[in-house]
Amino acid sequence: MYLGTNIISLIIVLAILVKVTELYIRNQPVTKSRRYSSYLVGTSETTRVISLDKKEIRFNQWLAGLIDGDGCLLLSKLGYTSCEITVSLADERILRIIQNKLGGSIKIRSGVKTLRWRLHNRTGMINLINRINGYIRHSGRFIQLSHVCAALNIQLLNSDTLHKKHGWFSGFFDADGTINYYFKGKYNYPQLTLNVTNKLLVDVIHFKNYFGGEIYFDKSHNGYYKWSIQSQDLINSFVEYTHICPVQSIKRNRLFLVKEYYRLISLEAYKALEGTILNKTWNKFNLKWNKPNLS
Repeated sequence: MYLGTNIISLIIVLAILVKVTELYIRNQPVTKSRRYSSYLVGTSETTRVISLDKKEIRFNQWLAGLIDGDGCLLLSKLGYTSCEITVSLADERILRIIQNKLGGSIKIRSGVKTLRWRLHNRTGMINLINRINGYIRHSGRFIQLSHVCAALNIQLLNSDTLHKKHGWFSGFFDADGTINYYFKGKYNYPQLTLNVTNKLLVDVIHFKNYFGGEIYFDKSHNGYYKWSIQSQDLINSFVEYTHICPVQSIKRNRLFLVKEYYRLISLEAYKALEGTILNKTWNKFNLKWNKPNLS
């Protein structure tokens, strides 16, 4: 009888300890750590964790960069959240990549040659925010993120530290970057230039900090800042970065051709006599350079 009473008491104590432990774990605050390549899905009370590989992390970083440049995070007066990303018709591929992962709708904007992806259902928005939270760094977009996080009861994370294998750069380049060559000087020499532009210095300074180059202020179109690199070494360095964190817009077509461009420049193909094999090779290169990759 005494032994039975002890066993019952022990069971009761164990049950209380399990319950207390569950309550302790459930009420721990969500931290901003992504050290173990994981993120929380849902609100701050959610305990389910999904492990992410490097490819998925870089996709989330790329997506944040694209939203920083070409997107917006919205909160209606009734408290409904949504996200929109607008790109050119030629970049439909980008929106299909996002739609395949996150759902949402893609529609052509009337009167303009652009496409808009839109996500507005709550479950989809929770998934999206947990993917990009901690990677958004554009000054205006971060404010939008804070409002959406509050509406969805998700803890806002500060922007993480950038590095040369961070996918944010490729996403922002997809949105606000350009690559082209121009003939300069009295010798009409072709100069390859890679740029990223934005209204605020703070939103392009990251490229100079990690990839070198210079930043200029352009007074046209109400003024904007332009990060620019022109040296072969710096451009090759950025191209190497895109091998790790791929650019997904039609700009990737020209990035793939950079090596061929420098090879033909070294042969002075741009001033080869008309009708020569070298001239034909240069003309063929330019057809590829100026043809958007719509696949």
